[in-house]
Amino acid sequence: MKQKLSVSKVDTRPGYLLIEGLITLVIGVFAIWTIMTMIVYAGNEKKQNVINFHSYLSIIESDRYRFEIKQCQPSKCVMYSPVTKKTYRIERYENMVRLAGAYKGHVPSLTNVQWVRWTKSRGCLRTDVTFDNGQKCSAYSKLPFKD
Repeated sequence: MKQKLSVSKVDTRPGYLLIEGLITLVIGVFAIWTIMTMIVYAGNEKKQNVINFHSYLSIIESDRYRFEIKQCQPSKCVMYSPVTKKTYRIERYENMVRLAGAYKGHVPSLTNVQWVRWTKSRGCLRTDVTFDNGQKCSAYSKLPFKD
């Protein structure tokens, strides 16, 4: 009895193909790009908090309002603007610092705020802020105190 040798296709070769190498390279580049993007985003968040803090300072120190401090408490400040002839208050509300009028409406001045305190120090209004990410900012604003 004769045995027939079965001839099978030898299309599958063991080894590492070029396409597999390219796919591995693309996945590796994508993983590194994702990590770098997260690192840059975390750095930008700290910069953004500082930029927002300086924007807040520019609002309360601006000539547009020329604020005078009527009352200063650790949790809020009541200010008067001789330009608009209105009373404003700056206070922490939920996770932001807002500038509000005497009756309705408010403008968010700082966001992602964990803690804030206002004090009268050295004849100035001192603002101390701690953001949600633990970053701290502090500033003295030369605003007149109205007696």
